[in-house]
Amino acid sequence: MTAETGVKWLLRALSITTIPALLAAVLPQSWLVQMFRWVEPGFSPGLLVTYIIRCLMALYAFLGVQALIWSNDVRRYRPVIMNLCIFCIVVAIVGLAALFITVPVSQRTRAFWIIFVDLAEGLAVLILLAILTLRVRADDHRT
Repeated sequence: MTAETGVKWLLRALSITTIPALLAAVLPQSWLVQMFRWVEPGFSPGLLVTYIIRCLMALYAFLGVQALIWSNDVRRYRPVIMNLCIFCIVVAIVGLAALFITVPVSQRTRAFWIIFVDLAEGLAVLILLAILTLRVRADDHRT
């Protein structure tokens, strides 16, 4: 498998896992509140918290659609893919550091670990995507 094929399939896998986030962006308020209560028992999210979650889910879905578009022409979109990788790797590292620095061990609940896994998984996938994307660029110079 070539690096270009790897980037193509990784982008498609990302799109399959992120586009469904659009459903969370339009869930009824009562369902969203129930999900919050499952993640963090006793927590009652207000309008601002659910608004931010809905925006984040819509952003995930948008990036999934973009990844699907980019997967159809990896060489053309290589600079955009690389820029996204670099930006998101930095955000994930900062997010993980902030998570561990600001949340005391005694307060590391289910929500903490869900956020940790989301950031760590994103970081791992983006590092792999960046490596493969760099290899596509190297392949271009050899031909």
